[in-house]
Amino acid sequence: MKKYGHLMLSVIMLIGVILSGCTKEENSGNAASEPKKDGSAAPPQQVTITMWNRLGKTTFDSVIAGFQQKYPNIMVKLENMPEGGGDVAQFQAAINGNELPDVFVRPTGYTISQLVKLGKVHSLNEVFPANTHGNYTDGTFAEGYGSIGGTVYTFPLYSSLHGALMMYYNKKVLGGLGYTEADIPKSWDEFITFGKELNKKSGGKTYALAFGAATNYLSTFLLNQLSAPITPESGFNYKTGQYNYNTQGYIETMQYLKKAYDQKVLHPATIDADTGKAYSLIKTGEAAFMIGGNWSGDYLSSDDKGGAEPFTAKDWGVVPIPSKNGGPQFQYFEGGSGESLYVSKETKHWPEVKTFLEYLNENMYAEVVKSGQTLPSKKIELVKGAEPRFEQYKKISQMMVEFKRLTPTVYKKNPAATEVMSQYRGYAPKENIGTIFLGYLQGQLKDLEKPLQKLTEDNNNALKRAIGGSGGAVKSEDFIFSDWVPGENYKK
Repeated sequence: MKKYGHLMLSVIMLIGVILSGCTKEENSGNAASEPKKDGSAAPPQQVTITMWNRLGKTTFDSVIAGFQQKYPNIMVKLENMPEGGGDVAQFQAAINGNELPDVFVRPTGYTISQLVKLGKVHSLNEVFPANTHGNYTDGTFAEGYGSIGGTVYTFPLYSSLHGALMMYYNKKVLGGLGYTEADIPKSWDEFITFGKELNKKSGGKTYALAFGAATNYLSTFLLNQLSAPITPESGFNYKTGQYNYNTQGYIETMQYLKKAYDQKVLHPATIDADTGKAYSLIKTGEAAFMIGGNWSGDYLSSDDKGGAEPFTAKDWGVVPIPSKNGGPQFQYFEGGSGESLYVSKETKHWPEVKTFLEYLNENMYAEVVKSGQTLPSKKIELVKGAEPRFEQYKKISQMMVEFKRLTPTVYKKNPAATEVMSQYRGYAPKENIGTIFLGYLQGQLKDLEKPLQKLTEDNNNALKRAIGGSGGAVKSEDFIFSDWVPGENYKK
């Protein structure tokens, strides 16, 4: 009996040793490697981190390849998702089911405050300590955009200046009609005259201008950029803490674009064109000019065939969009990044993810410059070894800086406003400045003041309702900044 008992005890101890060894192996991803008999270290165990990307399919290819070469024990498994909002369902399922990947590009439809409130994102303070924030463009880590409660949650990719609009032109078309860049007008009235003359010279084959009027974000950006110099308080007025869309700036801008359409300065297809159609029109020479974003140079340099011959960087130039009086134009922005990455709070591989992000911080911004799509979040003078693939990049970058004005942010004054603004977005009308403009351009709306006043009132009522639902945590006064100077960068 005693022998049997000793035998059982030995078996139990042996099983315990085996299980202990297995557990060690399973959790050894970050542990030091056991030395071999010859004294050399065994290869470290490979760890796989997952990443979801909804930007261009090749956006991260080069930098991931470089990372894999330097850190062969950390495998980055990249999944490219559908673009243009096609990621929504996949992200919703992953967020609801706690199945987010280790690293992911900002999910369409989610704000930083929502992701933080849901407990889905990891702090990135270790990657972006406060003493490094000055290395990035203004407002990158602004409260409510790059950080919440002083904690950084976003890895910024593109500059907060992203979204500036400019006017691209077909060099062959202009040269063939006897024009140079110096002939391009800077004011609205002059451009109308020039556009009619251009169309006549071409025998009606070429219209002056096209843009994706049916692409809501582009129409909205365009209206904001051209109306601000006329009425700098258009949109949200930080002095009153109220929305105001019924302004001379918006009205006159819409009237000018409608006049350009009626007088055949705007290409007829503009009325229902998306951005893709606008690229096609300028490449084929059916339009001499196209309004696009700072990213449009990349699309125009893709060497694909818009017409009979390839259209490349040598075939286009870029200038500011004509403004009412030929003067400067601008858009407002509150901060953040044009695009960013997040890390799942549930990641089981934080040390490896941190190593990956630190590598991105050193190498990704050069890839952004090389692509020519936009400015990087890191100040361009700090980005080493980056040569853009077309010479117009420098001019585009200069216009991005000129066309943006940093505004106050309510989140810095009162972080509780993040929840209020989330509620506001739920209460706000589906109609916006872009949809009103499209209806006016198509002739469905004859009057502008009434729909613009209704849009103003609906947005202010939505904001008031959201503030009222905060239980006193947020007040209307939090949205008022008496020291804001319309049209100037807010630096406080």
